[in-house]
Amino acid sequence: MEERARRIGENEALFRAVNEQVEELQRGMAAVSDDQMHIVCECGELACVDRLAVPVGKYEQVRSDAALFLVVPGHVKPDVESVVQSAGAFEVVRKDAGDPSALAEATDPRG
Repeated sequence: MEERARRIGENEALFRAVNEQVEELQRGMAAVSDDQMHIVCECGELACVDRLAVPVGKYEQVRSDAALFLVVPGHVKPDVESVVQSAGAFEVVRKDAGDPSALAEATDPRG
């Protein structure tokens, strides 16, 4: 796997793991507040600190597929992933087949 693609994948996996911890903490609060998960962008830029609000149902839908990640619009890395849904405040990206997808699967905290 190309070094850049591997690094992007590892960074995205790190942010996904952080969001899984955030989800555990926010689950009860979301149910009684705005039904939104407030998470960090799962893009491949390690220095990114952008946050986004995602409906709990959409978060769970994305988490059900290890190749999907939630990113701020414009944070897509087209050489390793493609946008599969744009929702205004966030985009859902799918890792490309091959090494990017395999790395996403191997690092899935729910896998």
